[in-house]
Amino acid sequence: MACRSKVWVVRAARVVTAATVLCIARPAHAERVVYLNLDPQALNSGAGNDPAQNSHATTGFVPGSIGGWPTLSDTDRALLLHWFKQATVPFDIRFVLDRPAVGTYDMLVFGSEADNTALFPSLGCSPAIGLADCTDTDAEDISFMFWGCMPAAQQDELERVAFYGLTAMGFSWGLENLVGTGQIMGSYSLTGLEFGSVCTAISGTSQCTHSGCGASQQNSTTDLNGVIGPRVDDGPPVVTITAPTNYAIVDPELTIAATVDDAFGGVAVALEVVEAGQSLDDDVPPHSWHLQAIPAGKWTLRVTATDADANVSMQEVVVCVGLDECNDEVGGSSSGGGSSSDGGGADTSTGAAETTTGEAASSSDGGGNDTGGAVTGVGTTVTTGGFGGGDAAPGCGCTSDTRGRAGAWGLALLVACTQRRRSASRRGGNGRGRPPVGARGTSC
Repeated sequence: MACRSKVWVVRAARVVTAATVLCIARPAHAERVVYLNLDPQALNSGAGNDPAQNSHATTGFVPGSIGGWPTLSDTDRALLLHWFKQATVPFDIRFVLDRPAVGTYDMLVFGSEADNTALFPSLGCSPAIGLADCTDTDAEDISFMFWGCMPAAQQDELERVAFYGLTAMGFSWGLENLVGTGQIMGSYSLTGLEFGSVCTAISGTSQCTHSGCGASQQNSTTDLNGVIGPRVDDGPPVVTITAPTNYAIVDPELTIAATVDDAFGGVAVALEVVEAGQSLDDDVPPHSWHLQAIPAGKWTLRVTATDADANVSMQEVVVCVGLDECNDEVGGSSSGGGSSSDGGGADTSTGAAETTTGEAASSSDGGGNDTGGAVTGVGTTVTTGGFGGGDAAPGCGCTSDTRGRAGAWGLALLVACTQRRRSASRRGGNGRGRPPVGARGTSC
């Protein structure tokens, strides 16, 4: 059991030695829970490092209150949660927005520039501050993401916010700052929202020993697998179509909305218009699709989610355009549609809509085009030669042999441009447009 001093590490690679030396060795924790605390929080130092007691203790920390992120909307909170999950797909880390009632957990708190100055008056305004904890010996800690130390224009970039938050927590999991861009613990880049999987040079003087690498190098994935462990298959995601309801009579222009619940990231989500043999992806919440110029007929709308462990879940609703046939079905159907998954071994189905188990009958190719040019991606509306090729009967009379023929079953689709970031009117921060203290690398 080795003893070593605890230190604070910030993005400027400043190190402040803590007042105590810890000699407690703990085993790796499977299923590490991280509470993203976006609400105001009073912090103390009376119980050492214990998130459950809101306690944090180290040299340089002044107990007090942190303001959270009150201007962040519920939609953006969900989107921020998505990016944390996406960045940690390989690991057994579960992020939650509500404080766990039982068990241990890490906590990431959020604050403004004023909060940074009050809590860490000697460190300068850095967006990511975390306790350097070699091999995660101290287990659960409180880490800090100061969005107010980012330039105001960057505070809308929730991917970047997640990057800095994960950097702060990375310190508490035993990781150190790295040279270069393209991964968490290095400098931010647009494609770098992930922990690296090769040995990379450490920036500054290394404080820790890292598995499988030479001196002053770190393989973040190897280290995290050692202290946290790889992701464990938690079964299939849960898909819920929130609009429209099953057997609804709808207009030719329609928005489909769905929620997908899964503990981890890496979930692919797609809408399929079954009779048309077309699908569109929307992997980033809130999941929604806007369809235009839907011809008269009875249509099955299927939302499919495939998680990182290849578990597949789906839900379907049937809608009618320009005919009353759906009125005959309402009395004996559930408005929730049908759902099924291949993860539990048994078929489950609810509602009146037809469901399937296992892989979806069709899926998008990732490029937003499944029908020879009839379906396009975000912000584009394509008008084709008619939904059904003129003589073909609409609705359930279509057959799969029309798939792939441009215009044969060409539904004009438009993926709605969803508000992924906060608007300027809700933006917090210092508003001065200056770069954060100690930030390195290029800005995207």
